[in-house]
Amino acid sequence: MFTSIFLIAVTGAVGALLAVICACQVSGKVPQITLLALAAALLVPALYLAQALHPEIIDARFRTYKAFYRDIRIGMTKAEVLQVLDRRYPSPGRRQRPTVMEDKPERLGFFMNREVSKGPNCEGIFLTLKEGRVTSKQYSPD
Repeated sequence: MFTSIFLIAVTGAVGALLAVICACQVSGKVPQITLLALAAALLVPALYLAQALHPEIIDARFRTYKAFYRDIRIGMTKAEVLQVLDRRYPSPGRRQRPTVMEDKPERLGFFMNREVSKGPNCEGIFLTLKEGRVTSKQYSPD
C-alpha cells in the first residue's frame, strides 16, 4: 500500500517538474497556464503524502508534541520530564496538555490531546524508567 502511494507521489512530482519545464519552453499564455495547472494537479499526491508522513507541517499540535518528545533526554527524572511538559504546555496556553495514559514507577506514557480536532489522537510517547530515571523513550506515530 505505502509503496504504491509513494510511487504515485514521486511520479506526480516528476510529471509536475516536466510540466513546469515545458511551460517555460512553450510560447503563448494559454499553453503555459494549462501546463502550470497540470503541474499543480500532479503535485497533489506528493503533497498528500508529505502531509501524511509529516503532519506537523500543517498541524501545530504535532509540532508541539514532537518538540516535547525531542526535549526528553535519557537520564532525566520523572520530575524533569514533567517540567518539560509544563514548559511545552504552559497553563494557560495555546495547546492542551497530553493525556497521561500510564504512570507507573517503571513506565510513563502520554497521548497527544485531540483538542478541538476530530482527527486522530493516537500519537504516543512511551518512557521506560529505572530507579526513577528515563532509560528509553519511544515515539509512536498515529
